[in-house]
Amino acid sequence: MRSGSITPVSSHVEDRDVWERLDPAWHAGFAGFAVVTAVLLVVSRPDHPVLAFVLLGGIVAAYAAAGGPALHRGGKLGAAYLAVAGPLTLALFTLAPVGAVMLFVLFPLIWRLLPTRAAVVATVVTMAALGAIGLFARGTDPADTPALLALFGGALVAAVLLGLWITTISSQSARRAALLEELDRTRAELAAANREAGALAERERLARDIHDTLAQGFTSLVLLVRAVSDELDRDPEAARRHLDLAGRTARDNLAETRALVRAMTPAPLAEAPLPAALRRIVDDVGGELGIAVSFALEGPDGPLPGGHDVALLRLTQEAIANVRKHAGATRLEVRLTRDGAAETLLVSDDGRGFDPGSPRSGFGLDNMRSRAAELGGTVTVDSAPGAGCRLEVRLPARSRQAA
Repeated sequence: MRSGSITPVSSHVEDRDVWERLDPAWHAGFAGFAVVTAVLLVVSRPDHPVLAFVLLGGIVAAYAAAGGPALHRGGKLGAAYLAVAGPLTLALFTLAPVGAVMLFVLFPLIWRLLPTRAAVVATVVTMAALGAIGLFARGTDPADTPALLALFGGALVAAVLLGLWITTISSQSARRAALLEELDRTRAELAAANREAGALAERERLARDIHDTLAQGFTSLVLLVRAVSDELDRDPEAARRHLDLAGRTARDNLAETRALVRAMTPAPLAEAPLPAALRRIVDDVGGELGIAVSFALEGPDGPLPGGHDVALLRLTQEAIANVRKHAGATRLEVRLTRDGAAETLLVSDDGRGFDPGSPRSGFGLDNMRSRAAELGGTVTVDSAPGAGCRLEVRLPARSRQAA
C-alpha cells in the first residue's frame, strides 16, 4: 500500500518526471537486453567469443558504475557513461552482429542522459559509425552501398524524430508536474487564508459579544461597588440594595461567560466527553450508510484539553465525511488511543482508496493537516486505489500547555 504523510509544511505533491518514474524499468530493460545478448553470443559462436564477452562485460560494468546512477544525477556522469559504453557497443557490434541488441539500450540512454542537442549529435555520430561498420568492416558489396546508405539515413531520421518526440513528452510532463505542484501550493495558501479569515471573523464576533455583555456588566459592577462604598455609613439600606444588584449583575455576567464558552464548543462536546461523542458519531454514520462500524478507546475515558477535544472531534468528522462522500466502504473503524505521550486517532475503512500523492480536488486533507499542526500534531494517510484508507492523527502531549 502506498503511503503519504501530510506534514505541517507544504505537502506538495512529490512529483517526479516521467523519465524518473521509469528508473526501475530502465534497470530491468538493460539487464534483459544484456542477458539476451549473452545468450545470442553463446548461440552464434562469434570468431572471438572471449573478447565479445569482455566487451559485453565492460558495457554492463559501465552501466553499474555510471549509467544507472546517472539516471538520477545526469550531467557529466551520464556523458562519461556514454563515452565508454558507446565505443564498447560499437566494437561488440563489429565483432558479432548480435551485439546490435545492445543498441536498443544505447540509443534510449543517449536521449535519457544527454540534453537534446547533445543527444542529436550523439545519435548522428553513432549512426554514422554504424554505417561505416556496415560499409567497411562487413565487406559490403559496393553495389549495395546506396541501399545501405538509404537504410542508415532513414534509421537516423527515425531515431532523431523518435528521440525528440519522447523528449517533448517528458518536458511537457515535467511542466505539468510543476503546474500541479504550484496549484497544490495555491490551494494550501487559499485554505490558510480562509482559516485566517474565519478566525478573524470569530475574534470580531467574540469582541462584539464581550463588549455588549461582559464589558457592560463589569462596568455596572464597578459603579455599584463605588455606590456601596459611598452608602455604607450614611444609607445602609441603599447599600444593601446595590449589593443585591451587584450580585445579580455578577451572576448575569457569569451566565453570559458560560454562554460564550458553550457557543465556542462543538455541540457534541457540549453534551458528552470526546470518547462518547466519537462513539455516537460513528454509530450514526453506520446507521446512515448501512455499514459495519466500530469505535474503540484505549486509555482513560475523560475530558482532554479543550483544544485537543475540539481538534480530534473535527478531524474525525472530516475523515468520516470523506468516507461518506468518496470511499464506498462497507466497514469503518475508529480508535482513540490516549497515553502520557500523545493522543492518537485512527480512522480506517475498506473503501476504494486513493493515491495520497495525487493532486487533490478539495481542501479536506489540507485543513486536517493545518488543524493538527496548530497543536504540534501530524496527520498521516496510508492508502492506495482499491486498498481502502488508513488515516492517523497524532497530537503530542507537550502541546497541551499551548492548547
